[in-house]
Amino acid sequence: MKLKSLSAAALLALCPALSATAQEYTMILAHTLNDTTHPLYQTFEKIEADIEAASDGRIDVQHQPGGALGGDRELLESMLLGDIQFVPTSTSGAVQFVPEFAAFEIPYLFPTETTQLRSILNDSEFTTAIEEALAARGMHFGRFHNGGFRQLTTSSVPVRSPSDIRDNNLRIRVPENRFSVATWEAIGAAPTPIAFPELYGALQQGVVEGQENPFGHIISQRFYEVQNYLTTTNHILLANVNLINKEWYDSLPDDLQAVVDQVLADAEIFQWELQDEMLNEQRSAILANMEIIDLSEEELMQFRDATAPLQDMVREQIGDEMVDTLIRAIDTQQ
Repeated sequence: MKLKSLSAAALLALCPALSATAQEYTMILAHTLNDTTHPLYQTFEKIEADIEAASDGRIDVQHQPGGALGGDRELLESMLLGDIQFVPTSTSGAVQFVPEFAAFEIPYLFPTETTQLRSILNDSEFTTAIEEALAARGMHFGRFHNGGFRQLTTSSVPVRSPSDIRDNNLRIRVPENRFSVATWEAIGAAPTPIAFPELYGALQQGVVEGQENPFGHIISQRFYEVQNYLTTTNHILLANVNLINKEWYDSLPDDLQAVVDQVLADAEIFQWELQDEMLNEQRSAILANMEIIDLSEEELMQFRDATAPLQDMVREQIGDEMVDTLIRAIDTQQ
């Protein structure tokens, strides 16, 4: 039957179906990474492609990398306002918006073994607690990715102990949160909060002497061009969390919510496996440009002892419940 021969009643009945099929949703996916070879960047590209494909184009994903729309603070503010729908970011960068993420700022708390770590973050009572905390603040939880453990880099002073930092009054760039500041004050540094997109310039100009980030970020941001030494402190896990504006997510029909959830579940597997695969490659790339200082257990213990008071600070700020929930999840994996 040709469309022109349909009755008015039939057309009215057909319109809802037509409009539902034609409905479009826009997801702006914004972050601060700019290295297309980074495991996280590759994962964001996969999320973009997979959501568009699985939704048959009903969700238009606009990928905005490299801090094009701002640093962590600006991106999260825009996401909470609904101007940006999806911000994958580090827990360190988001702790000012989600106080419960302070649990990630307790040094030397997480195991480094990947299977244990993944279960703690994405399949535990801690996961449930984080999901509930985010929902209460207008955010939908899209799982954790593994950004690696933070390592200290410096330009002129090789570091093997906190005294190397304290005696040289090293200025160390930290994320814009109080816990990172307190950690490096405890170690003996002069911590300096600087937005991530501005860090390379700060190192190049000597505003700060050093910084702390995982291997992948050191490579992707080419920090090895302006840093000479890397000390494997492994002091803080850089957990990357996928944060989605909850109002936008809730506005999706059930089938598109299922698309987003499934794509993020698949992306979790992809990212964690890729991160593991690339770890040795990342270390080799750094070793070709910097001196790597691997700490002995005795040397590492000096950093552990210096930062031990941070757990009490975190408990004072967010209470015992979230910290105890995390520790129980960790103990379950031991």
